[in-house]
Amino acid sequence: MPTVSVIIPVRDGAQYVGEALQSILDQDLADIEVIVVDDGSRDDSAAIATSISDRDSRVRLVANRGKGIVDALNMGLSLAQAPLVARMDCDDVSLPGRLRLQVACFDADADLQLLGTAGLQIDRDGNPLRPLDVPAGGDPLRDALARYNPMLHPTVMFRTEAVRRAGGYRRAFTYAEDYDLWLRLSETGKLANMEVPLVKLRSHPGQVSRMKEDQQKAAAALARQSALLRRHRAEPFDANGQPAQAVASFLASRAATGVGISSPERRDIELLLRTADIPLALTLKLLLLAAVGAPSFRTLALGPRLAWRRMIARTPRMRLN
Repeated sequence: MPTVSVIIPVRDGAQYVGEALQSILDQDLADIEVIVVDDGSRDDSAAIATSISDRDSRVRLVANRGKGIVDALNMGLSLAQAPLVARMDCDDVSLPGRLRLQVACFDADADLQLLGTAGLQIDRDGNPLRPLDVPAGGDPLRDALARYNPMLHPTVMFRTEAVRRAGGYRRAFTYAEDYDLWLRLSETGKLANMEVPLVKLRSHPGQVSRMKEDQQKAAAALARQSALLRRHRAEPFDANGQPAQAVASFLASRAATGVGISSPERRDIELLLRTADIPLALTLKLLLLAAVGAPSFRTLALGPRLAWRRMIARTPRMRLN
């Protein structure tokens, strides 16, 4: 049995996947398996991964047939044989001591379930841009987790069985599926970050985080609100259903309470209301609850801000002749 299973989903990542894989194979911890999940690539990603697997038996390629990142991650998780799983993106680069240093932290702390690291942002050509710092642990990490995702997904390592018990990644939180998982893990065990940068994270225009920014913010808002909701009752939506349906169901459930929306809640509700096709009647009811619960200029401006964003979203882009 390997010490670590490394899961690398790839979709049209031919430009960088070879370098990413080599950085894992060059780790000074050799007792690993590398699971590359091809999510319907239309370029040479699968061929490159196959060529590397022919030379190194630790690499195995499986096909996900374009079902999406959440299914790809869960497929990798289901195939993992090691007690620890490390995540890696197909366009990033792990430094040689990354896996060994993270494994040592798990060996030293039986309560640790999830461990991330700081990172170094690089450009498309691999040139350094800036350090990516993270809150290290304890109160700073818990406080950050309640407000935003304080862990860099491609740097994390976690206990395989802890994540399986938690239910893995959930489709309703697509684009913030990692944040939702971290919040659930925090309810049952210990999370931490290492302050040392152990992964180079590449920044380029084709990244999902750039192309799906609004959906990512809404999914993160849903993850935060769901974490609060779980303290009292079950989530009012199918956590493995479509994201837009989950958002609509959550908002309908929130409106049905008739309770005023508090100031801390207001920002998340606004982000969720940006989701396409939320009924106008539901939007107006939630705006009224926000005005009742958190009367302020920012609350009063919420309606016009949403109307403006929806108008922009529906306006076709001008074509250049």
